[in-house]
Amino acid sequence: MRDAEDGRTLNTRVYDTLRGHILTGQLLPGQRLKVAALAADHQVSLNVVREALNRLAGERLVEVEPQFGFAVRGLSAEDLIDLVDMRVTIESLALRRSIARGSVQWQSEVLAAHHRLAHAPLIDPNSAPGTPGALNPDWLARHDDFNFAMLKACGSRRLFQMVRQLAEAAELYHRALLPATGKQRPLESEHAELLRAILDGDADRAVEVLTAHLEATRDVMLPLLSSPPAEPATAAPRRPLKRQQATQVLAEKKAKGPAPKKSRSARTTAQKRAS
Repeated sequence: MRDAEDGRTLNTRVYDTLRGHILTGQLLPGQRLKVAALAADHQVSLNVVREALNRLAGERLVEVEPQFGFAVRGLSAEDLIDLVDMRVTIESLALRRSIARGSVQWQSEVLAAHHRLAHAPLIDPNSAPGTPGALNPDWLARHDDFNFAMLKACGSRRLFQMVRQLAEAAELYHRALLPATGKQRPLESEHAELLRAILDGDADRAVEVLTAHLEATRDVMLPLLSSPPAEPATAAPRRPLKRQQATQVLAEKKAKGPAPKKSRSARTTAQKRAS
């Protein structure tokens, strides 16, 4: 154990390391996080690991399950719908405030961030041929930079902190699902359209484009989370779901529930008839 290291520094180091591993995909959604194993790997006490995991649970990057312990937050249709709904609400407010308060310097930073994003491929160039590939970490980093650049002029540290927290939660979905769904979305043209609205100072148009962008990306991810039968490549593109429609689809799926099991007496009767 590294007893000589300051306790607060030690706790922060383990927390930062685990957080980074989650956000970069080294720890996968739903993966169990065994306290003893992590303590051994990081050469720290069990309490240090537990404190780090509880902090991550507070940020909704880790889940605490009774009798099972800790796990990286899993992916679900219900969570994605809620996450995008909150992103639309919070980011729309931050974008309006940023456009109202933003300077020429801010506009130039947004323009530069978009330029860097536009020159990064979505899929990692080092991905194996013939596979869906992995999300390019450079694209993801530049996408975050563009998103944060256009919202950071909102003038509220608390509001911007919520923006960052929601964006980090969305990264779990982006890493897992964008390689399979990104080609279905005109991401580059949507980013360019959003940039034009920002540079024109048109807050209403910018919020409209941002909302459509977030919701359309959600809609191509939802089928992967509900695991429907695969559609043929020639199928017509899906019409974007409204938030209310997406929520209704999920509610109907839950309402159906599992098929009822036959009682023991019913099974016995069926067996006698068969014989």
